[in-house]
Amino acid sequence: MPLKKNIFDRLSLKKKINLSRQNKISEQLSSESEKNANLIEQIKDLQSQRVVDNSTLRSGYFLKSQNWYSQKLIEELNQTETKQKFIKKELAEIQKKIAIEHQNMKRAKTKAAEKRKKEVSLLETKKELMTPKINKL
Repeated sequence: MPLKKNIFDRLSLKKKINLSRQNKISEQLSSESEKNANLIEQIKDLQSQRVVDNSTLRSGYFLKSQNWYSQKLIEELNQTETKQKFIKKELAEIQKKIAIEHQNMKRAKTKAAEKRKKEVSLLETKKELMTPKINKL
């Protein structure tokens, strides 16, 4: 006959559920961070490809559009770098929470095991006391 779940068993299950949710969030943030890192790399490549050659004459419209394109690249780079910083900060906080939750889950499991051992030993002593003793002379 299995023993009923004690409060620490239920607590460890709750912690396990929270841990799995946070792991899922962490995986999503990691993939988002990788995407942003690739995007930043692509923007930097585009900026490095835009080498200005001042030897030829250019029209004002061409210079204006070239300047506009450069500004848009810089804005996009700043935006993605800011987003990357935010994601890394969130990822660090989530990993810290995961570590704390994991420790709490381990503690709850050990306490549940201790409580189960106490309950089993208590049942054994009750059974032992209920069985009649045969007195031998």
